Amino acid sequence: MGKELAARGTRPAGEDVSEDGAGQPVAGQFMGFGALLRRWRKKARVNQARVAKALDMSERTYRKIEQGAIPPRLTVAQCESLAKLLDLDRDERHALVLHNIGSGLVAPSGAGQPELQKAVRLLIDRQMPSPAYLCDRHWNILGFNTSMAEWWPWVMEPGANLIRWALTVPEARAQYQDWDKHAAAYVKMLKFAQAVKPDDAELARLIEDIKEDVDARRIWETEHNMGETRDGHVFRMNVPALGGETIEVVSHVLYPASLPTCRFVVITWVEGTGDDERDALGGARNAWAAATASPDDVATAQRHAQTREAEDAATRGRRFTAALASQPAAAIAEGAAVSLSRVACG
Repeated sequence: MGKELAARGTRPAGEDVSEDGAGQPVAGQFMGFGALLRRWRKKARVNQARVAKALDMSERTYRKIEQGAIPPRLTVAQCESLAKLLDLDRDERHALVLHNIGSGLVAPSGAGQPELQKAVRLLIDRQMPSPAYLCDRHWNILGFNTSMAEWWPWVMEPGANLIRWALTVPEARAQYQDWDKHAAAYVKMLKFAQAVKPDDAELARLIEDIKEDVDARRIWETEHNMGETRDGHVFRMNVPALGGETIEVVSHVLYPASLPTCRFVVITWVEGTGDDERDALGGARNAWAAATASPDDVATAQRHAQTREAEDAATRGRRFTAALASQPAAAIAEGAAVSLSRVACG
């Protein structure tokens, strides 16, 4: 035991200590951003101390990142410094940038909850290696993780919108197998959303944008059913980032309690059977294509939407009250009227 402690105590400063005392690698060395950093550093023959200095952080903090801790997002200057020190090539620099812009969460309109938004961003990150994203009620992309950006780079574009991409962009037609079925599923979702909130101006604009595409308009005019979400849908896609390989995935849709009007979506890659009749979960292939929503489903969704909006307003109200309690009396008097108006109007 004494020899082991002595050996640890005489380790040169700045030497790689991302392995435990028994010389066994820790989990972070095999996955995530920490694993990438470690591989790049080893290849460049640079110790942890130099990398930490280049990133303007403590060696202890950097060591934890290599061990699997979620780091703060690196700035552009830090990325450039790291790329130069480790002599990263173009693809490696691209991966570095993806890891550091991949889940920059855009606040939903009227949210005003920065701490909760950071928590949702952490949740998105933690879905790695599964692609994950957050969208608002109109399918505008608010945040995404690195896998999502690597598989579907369109999410990084300004104004990225899932349904607009799926129904009007040519690459979507190449990536979705049986695109017509998927297009019909998205049209059903638009019609369901329209039935739930018929006076939604932004939704109306999205629908008009979609109908400018000839094929999407044809499906809009011939599809008369509705569908609420794509939760649990199992389908095949051809993903360019995977060399065009056909994979089978499952879509999981959830509503975060802190952002109840938004959708949190995780795409799980599952091992397919190669069976055209049965999907990877044993169900009938593309059974979701025949699913429809009834008027009762619309009425239920309207009640749920009202509840989620009330929850959203209540959450923002609680955040407002807590913020007031932490402010000096003068600041409370000055900001109360404006803040209360925002809470009331959402």
